[in-house]
Amino acid sequence: MKAGMTAIMLSVFAALAGCGGPAPQPAPEEPETIVAQRKDVDDAMTMQGIDLYMHKSAPREGVSGKPELWVRAESLTIGDDNTYYFENARAVIYGKEDTEEVIIEAQRGGFEQDARAALEGNVRMTAGTLRMLLSDIEWTRPDDGTLGAARSDSPVIIDDPDLQLNAASLRLYPDTREFELTEVSGVVRFGGKLI
Repeated sequence: MKAGMTAIMLSVFAALAGCGGPAPQPAPEEPETIVAQRKDVDDAMTMQGIDLYMHKSAPREGVSGKPELWVRAESLTIGDDNTYYFENARAVIYGKEDTEEVIIEAQRGGFEQDARAALEGNVRMTAGTLRMLLSDIEWTRPDDGTLGAARSDSPVIIDDPDLQLNAASLRLYPDTREFELTEVSGVVRFGGKLI
């Protein structure tokens, strides 16, 4: 009787194990950040106090556009394919009216000419009265010449006199002065009162 019961239980377990369907596919790999791509860069070619710029599209041929992003780095090393790696940086993202909309400070980063810039390590971002703490943020400029945007898929802490928020990710559009957060939790004050 025990042998028959064991056989029935084994067949039930085997049937249940087969109901799970195929194994899920692994998640697609995220592209490496600029800083993670740094390999065998010749540190002998290091410069101090360097400014890097990304300019808005020029209004007409032969005239340089106004800056869209400016990165001031204490030290910079040149990599392959117009990629620069820097340490101790202060970046400024300019808005539509060429105002300094966002200021970012970070320990290190990378800059691909006219394409993107990544800042990593103890990132502190200020936009008006908002102070944001992140582990990384990347500025990307689309190929179609439209204005760039910043993003981070790492946790974000936002501190302001009227709100304290935690979020899973951030998208920042300086020209429209908008930002998007996902999975947000925190505290908002209206008129000095906690809600």
